[in-house]
Amino acid sequence: MVSGRSWRPRLSAVAEFGAFLDCLVWPLTSATELWIMQRIQISAVIFSAAVFSCSEVLAAAPTLTHLFPAGGQRGTKVSVTCAGAFTWPVSVSSPSVDVLVSQESGKLEITIPPDLDTDRIWVRLFNEQGASEAVPFQIGNLKEAVEIEPNNLPRRAQVVSNLNQTINGVILDADVDAFAVTLNAGQTLVANVDANARLGSPMDAILQVVTPDGFVLAENNDEVALDPRIVFTPKKAGTFVMRLFAFPAGQDATIALRGGANYVYRLTLSTGPFITHALPSAVTAGGLGMVDVFGWNIPPGTRLPVVPLGGENPSQDRALESVAELRVHPDSRIGFVNGPHMAGSVRVRIVPFPVVAGISWAKARDPLTIFPPVTTAGRFASAHQIDDYRIPLIVGQTVVITVESRNLESPLIPPEIRLADPEGKIVFDLDPVPQRFLPSVVSHRATVSGDYHLSVRERNLQGHDRFFYRLTARLEEADFELTTSGDSVVVVPEKPTEFPVTIQRRTPADSNLGPISIEAIDLPVGVVASAVISEVSGPTAAKVSLSFSTTGAAFSGKIRVKGTANMPQKLERLARTPAKLGDCFETIWLTAVALPSDQPN
Repeated sequence: MVSGRSWRPRLSAVAEFGAFLDCLVWPLTSATELWIMQRIQISAVIFSAAVFSCSEVLAAAPTLTHLFPAGGQRGTKVSVTCAGAFTWPVSVSSPSVDVLVSQESGKLEITIPPDLDTDRIWVRLFNEQGASEAVPFQIGNLKEAVEIEPNNLPRRAQVVSNLNQTINGVILDADVDAFAVTLNAGQTLVANVDANARLGSPMDAILQVVTPDGFVLAENNDEVALDPRIVFTPKKAGTFVMRLFAFPAGQDATIALRGGANYVYRLTLSTGPFITHALPSAVTAGGLGMVDVFGWNIPPGTRLPVVPLGGENPSQDRALESVAELRVHPDSRIGFVNGPHMAGSVRVRIVPFPVVAGISWAKARDPLTIFPPVTTAGRFASAHQIDDYRIPLIVGQTVVITVESRNLESPLIPPEIRLADPEGKIVFDLDPVPQRFLPSVVSHRATVSGDYHLSVRERNLQGHDRFFYRLTARLEEADFELTTSGDSVVVVPEKPTEFPVTIQRRTPADSNLGPISIEAIDLPVGVVASAVISEVSGPTAAKVSLSFSTTGAAFSGKIRVKGTANMPQKLERLARTPAKLGDCFETIWLTAVALPSDQPN
């Protein structure tokens, strides 16, 4: 671990300033000279206070808001600038890549392995006082470039000669960035912006295709959440300008273009294969196999392998999905599909139960019988399409059905779903409009044995080749989920730190988990956190707090929080951090601050 810089060398500056004052001794023969001397003495006091205030800053934990560039190409080394507040040098945590801390303040050199099986890594700065937030750094296959100013007008657009690259830029002071490309007639260009959804930039970007004279030919703003994407195929050859600007992502009382140092983005321009989706969108653990990939400029029938996100042997630092909202099985993991020299990539879910082929509307309209637990994937490619499923259930079983679309980056809003019992009685009818950005979730306890009828449809009965969805049906089992209040904790000597943990119990009517013991594991020597019990009812049923204390030994590293239930059988779950840009983790960064050197241990 790299230690923070001492404040002691700064004291020499105070001494030098005092020596400077000694040189300014002359007879005070006028009120003006006295006023000057008083002003100098006051300045010295202010200067000294600023120095000591600065020393306090030097001792503080680093902060990190973003990186620039915000990504890099596999198999390359990238020079990256950190934005935030820190004293250099610092230490860096970023699993899966090698990071060299430069002597120049704020500069890192990130080495990306050529076979890195992930689309994003997370970078964190830390010192003896604490750690920064982890910030994202994207991983791609195409060559990288940096935006060059001035490029705010179509006639002054930055010329892009390589049509298969990613440009790293920033929207400063309500700026407009323009990039000129030359296309042949019938050539399809995919222009994709990653900013808010994958990088957390506080911007709602607008992307346009314009002529060199500024005439708008195409425009998009919300293709992937708030990030735009345009697929453009000109009828005539010529020069076309990709124009990018932004509004603030958050609610604002004004309507005006905005910008800032943290309005970072990655603009990918590709006339080659660009991957966005896969079918199926889930695979079974232990037999990942191949999936069909979809997007643009992809040869028909292209299939690519699925690997666990982060590689075949991912560490504890692997990214996970949030369990609660999607009702994802806790043993599910994220799979990664990526094609060499291809732009884009896609995540699929690795599940601990069967995945069956989806309904082929073109071949058959008969209901598909699925047996929970199971996942299948579909697509509303045709207008007036309704996908019908049969789900055999026994009285007393509780089935949980989730239909997802928006988190697959599909333009399909959550579909309408209707569940009828074996006698034809509608037991669940969900209109997706009130929750258009949430998955459709059905939970029903069977009161009649037999085949339940599930119908899934696009609410306007429209069809589109990108209206993908994923359906999961599984029986509710006694289980629980733990979520931490944050992804880091700082413990100082003689002052215990409370760290809240939220408990979500999943218990069918005929089961009971009983008390859950929650403890911190992987703790270093000198740090203590006694286990706490979450009772079935009462104030600890939904939330508890772990109390961390330290004897004064310094530590910076990762720990985990584990919960254990013993009814009806032993069940262990690791707590996950709050989701950030869709990713959460099972590790928490712990900083144990050392006892001051002038105090005994």
